[in-house]
Amino acid sequence: MRIPDKIKKEYRLRIEAFEGLSFDKSLFIDEGLLKEICEISSSIGYEIALLIDRKGNVVDVIVGDKHTVSFSIDSSENRLSGLRVVHTHPNAGSSLSNMDLSFLKNNNMDCVAAVSIKDGMPYDMQVGYISGNGVNIVKCHNADYANKYGLIDKIFEAEKDFKEYYSNLNKLPEQRAILVKVAIKQKGNIEGDLDELEGLATTAHIEVVGRVSQFRVKPDGTYFIGSGKIDELRDLIQLNEANLIIFDNELSGSKVSNISNALGVKVIDRSMLILDIFASRARTNEGKLQVELAQLKYSLPRLGAYLESSGRYGGGVGMRGPGETKLELNRRIVEQNIVKKTEELKKLSKHRELNRKSRRENSKPTVSIVGYTNSGKSTLLNLIAKADVYVKNELFATLDTTTRNVWLGYGKEILCTDTVGFINNLPHEFVEAFASTLEESVFADLILHVVDASNNEFKNHINVTNKVLQGLGCNSPVLMVFNKIDNLESDEIDTIKIEYPNAVFISAKQSIGIEELKEKIISVLF
Repeated sequence: MRIPDKIKKEYRLRIEAFEGLSFDKSLFIDEGLLKEICEISSSIGYEIALLIDRKGNVVDVIVGDKHTVSFSIDSSENRLSGLRVVHTHPNAGSSLSNMDLSFLKNNNMDCVAAVSIKDGMPYDMQVGYISGNGVNIVKCHNADYANKYGLIDKIFEAEKDFKEYYSNLNKLPEQRAILVKVAIKQKGNIEGDLDELEGLATTAHIEVVGRVSQFRVKPDGTYFIGSGKIDELRDLIQLNEANLIIFDNELSGSKVSNISNALGVKVIDRSMLILDIFASRARTNEGKLQVELAQLKYSLPRLGAYLESSGRYGGGVGMRGPGETKLELNRRIVEQNIVKKTEELKKLSKHRELNRKSRRENSKPTVSIVGYTNSGKSTLLNLIAKADVYVKNELFATLDTTTRNVWLGYGKEILCTDTVGFINNLPHEFVEAFASTLEESVFADLILHVVDASNNEFKNHINVTNKVLQGLGCNSPVLMVFNKIDNLESDEIDTIKIEYPNAVFISAKQSIGIEELKEKIISVLF
């Protein structure tokens, strides 16, 4: 029993007397008892909740904080708890709240009932219970109606279908995430950033079940996001049965630990999610080595929080890929592995440099295809080189670098290389680890900068790609290639042409504008 200290003694004594009361087990609720809790609830302005077993015994009583009440229930996974909650809504209607329904499902309650109050008396009641198809909600005018309606019998009948409900519950995706974005100083395009984060989550086979965003002048010292938003996240986790929080912001190890401890679920940030996708996509030895090095560098300053999170909440995103066993080791061994992997990549980088010199001696010009992730780079290479690079409409579908011979016509040939896609706020650990691969762009005779013209954020994507190329010290000539024009209207294409008059407009998927692209490449290289 829990009663706030502010409750007056006369009401406290009356409330305490409810615990242990019994009524006819065939009734949903005794009408006299319901009238009394409504009269007290109306007088004190707090919710009152009764926990009732199937024998009609009131086994617990809780007075809430004017908004909600909650019990600690021990329930079996595959059957109903044998308990029901009847609680008052002194300042609201009888509609069951999301928290009521979440409590019903998470604790396998027989049912949860909310009673509205008018002039100190029960006005109407809404009852929710679980059947094979999910949650059923019944509106009752009063306790007498609930008893005559045979609500108890209906709930007991529904219990037969509960195993079906529980079976469907177990078919939920293994990881269900809530996305979080904190905009610091400048609001920017918060929804656009969350859309991209959702695309990354989908690529990692995570179901997104909610979003939370906040604008702050500076990050919160404990949770990065405000404490009020932590409470909101806690409710969303319960409502949506989420088991993962993904921040669009980069978090320190202490922030990850603080948020995880406050919410009771695993917490990762955007960088960890991207690195996890890389880990699942790397196919070549060099690609796997690069991913492993990036993971080790990322984990080093966050080692304590990283291992704590993996120990408490299991594996999954952030703990996959070639580096997963190394991340479980202590700091000294992680540092040793970083040195070792860096040396191995330097050797591969020298081998790649020899290959580049060999290609130059063959006198074939080299062309590097770069661009934002999912802009259609691999599709373009497959088309012009008749290659078989993996293609899928998702972020970072291909990770490993691929070079193919391309016949342009007029007796002209080139070597064309498809590189990994870029993305906004690309983890610096990635750029460092993939430096040798990205050098293919630096030493190319021509860069094809492929842009998804159908994406509303294409200008931002262009800026991100240009920024990465500048950071690599790339001075090669660049040819802008606007892809996916089959998804645009002709006037939209004309608008882009005015701003980018020297660009080529194509659809790699529909083979539109490819000959014009080849002619443009010839005019630049030969």
